[in-house]
Amino acid sequence: MRRTRALLALAAATLVAACGVQPTGVVPAGPGPSIRNTEGTYVLGGLTLYFVSEGRVIPVTRPSEGFISPEGAVTLLLKGPTEREAAQGLTTFVPPGLGRVAVYPGDPSSVALPFSVHKLSDQAINQLICTVIAASTANGRSLHSPGVNVISPNENVYFQSCKAD
Repeated sequence: MRRTRALLALAAATLVAACGVQPTGVVPAGPGPSIRNTEGTYVLGGLTLYFVSEGRVIPVTRPSEGFISPEGAVTLLLKGPTEREAAQGLTTFVPPGLGRVAVYPGDPSSVALPFSVHKLSDQAINQLICTVIAASTANGRSLHSPGVNVISPNENVYFQSCKAD
């Protein structure tokens, strides 16, 4: 009997608490979750590249949908800003004829340049490093290291962290 009264009291309290709640229609929230291939970076909405604005290296999100590896992100960076980005004052210090830049996964990741790291400005190196870190993070790699190893021919490995605004 005591248990029945407790259940009735709980049911009554629930009904009282529900008073005043108005029903709503369906609220659109985008597509539902799905299972996708996890090889490479599947970027829905945007990929972060780093360009220069007023001498500072800043993140720029480009609309993108597809698999993009850190090396693929660097390839996009090497193409420079789009016309729209350039019209907004964005530029790059990474030379267009840089050549093939290889990115090796790890913690930290490594970027292999085809020539001496000393041929690049600090902003150019920072653009590369920040882009690799952003792409690696988007790739689902949980990096513990705050930077990337930069490897260039006949030189020691140079460790660089991302210094962007």
